[in-house]
Amino acid sequence: MIRLIASDMDGTLLNDEKKLPPDFDEVMERLFDRNIMFAVASGRTYSAAEHLFPKEYRDRMCFICDNGACTIINGKTVNVSEIAGDVFEELLDACEGTAGLTPIVCAESGVFHQRRDEDFFNEVGVYYKDHKVVEDLREIKGTVYKLAICDEGGALVHGKAALDAQFEGRLNVLVSGVKWMDVMAAGVSKGKALKALQETLVISRDETMAFGDYFNDADMLMAAEWSFCMENGHEDVKKLCRFTAPDNNHSGVTRCIKRYALDTEN
Repeated sequence: MIRLIASDMDGTLLNDEKKLPPDFDEVMERLFDRNIMFAVASGRTYSAAEHLFPKEYRDRMCFICDNGACTIINGKTVNVSEIAGDVFEELLDACEGTAGLTPIVCAESGVFHQRRDEDFFNEVGVYYKDHKVVEDLREIKGTVYKLAICDEGGALVHGKAALDAQFEGRLNVLVSGVKWMDVMAAGVSKGKALKALQETLVISRDETMAFGDYFNDADMLMAAEWSFCMENGHEDVKKLCRFTAPDNNHSGVTRCIKRYALDTEN
């Protein structure tokens, strides 16, 4: 029996217009009725994720945010992992010293970057509801959860190798898109956060379903017996999963939840 469902947002639960599936409310009500926990597992910060869900849902679900750096259960923060101050400054230096890297800082106090050009500002706005341009990222106060780094050279073939070489054992560098990397403290990931959630809720891997589409979802998918990569997902991620779900523009997540967790195709 499935008791916990975790889903990535962008490219997975949300369609390309960043909207929830049309049957999402119906599915959530059925999950609540069966006491099945639904967890959003995203690279987004909480403020960039929670506004998509009504408050009555937020108070009864889980958010694994910033790729596992912050976990919120039933409206309460239960786990936070931060990038240490000295490592944060070194990471900013590395971005400045590597052509084509633009960091976005996701912190307790907000989301910040330095680029002001309209195209970049609008692209960031797709994923982060409130984001601000600042002169100096080093002046940001409070806990830093994650850096999202735009890599114009291509994350897989350019920036990741350089950052891995410099920060091995100190940071977790995950490719989250063709030109995007997410960087968290060492050991922080969606998979580790999902395993902690399973322990908290006393739910086994066999009772867990997970959906994702890209490399930053990989260890989360492997932490679930019912693992689904989206049809639009990366081919290498599909190889890690037991199942392939219909693509994100055709309600793949809710269709599979109905079939495998709710025992209905309707």
